[in-house]
Amino acid sequence: MTEAASILLTFLREAWMALAGVFLAFALLAGMAQLLRVGSAGMLGSNLWVWQSVSALLSILVLGLFAFLGIPQVVRALQDSLPGAGGCGPISELGAFASGLIGALAALRMLKAAFASALSASIGGAGAFAGALVESAEALFGMLLAAAAIPLAAWFLGAC
Repeated sequence: MTEAASILLTFLREAWMALAGVFLAFALLAGMAQLLRVGSAGMLGSNLWVWQSVSALLSILVLGLFAFLGIPQVVRALQDSLPGAGGCGPISELGAFASGLIGALAALRMLKAAFASALSASIGGAGAFAGALVESAEALFGMLLAAAAIPLAAWFLGAC
């Protein structure tokens, strides 16, 4: 069980790193595009377009900071709050496997949500931003429910 858990968690960790690399590349390209848009709108004398581009650039920057500084800390804090062992024997192994898997999946979901909201911000839309916030909240709420479900399941199954 521990070998399967370590393989699966390594796979999810590598998926997070790949998605983070794509997010970083996309954020840099979107930032450069917004800088060019600011320059061209400034040359045309369109103040509204300048401020739209500046706000999109700032939102991409804030989303990038949240993705690389906020998500790992939030997931680590919630991961530490999950019970690692709900008893003895296979229940404790299952609890450790479930808490690691839940944390890894929540980190991937939140990074995907940040990527979708950065994509929305770079093209000037706001609809995907609300959806990304809802998806991040769902991931966090799922982790909190799992923190309560693992000890309850161990008690219900009669673990030591």
